[in-house]
Amino acid sequence: MAKKIRNTGYVIEQELHVSKSVIVLGVNPDLVDKHLTTPYVTWETDEKKDSFSWGHYFKDRYSAERDLVKRGMDKVRFYDRVNDFHRNQTERDER
Repeated sequence: MAKKIRNTGYVIEQELHVSKSVIVLGVNPDLVDKHLTTPYVTWETDEKKDSFSWGHYFKDRYSAERDLVKRGMDKVRFYDRVNDFHRNQTERDER
């Protein structure tokens, strides 16, 4: 990532692209060393990154990184189901 993207005080540090979906991990540097805060977040967005949704907030980086990967795999499974549906539909139409 060349340009740092920010959302509500969080700096986006990692991105995981799955088809047209993007899962990001953000860190709020003002909260990292504070007690009882959630300085890490994962969000779902699109390739433009102009809107972030479905935030999952964490106290530690490892939990946020695990969630980033889990959300990415959830998207892979989603797109697999969608693609299988379309592939099966096409095969049925060709008969």
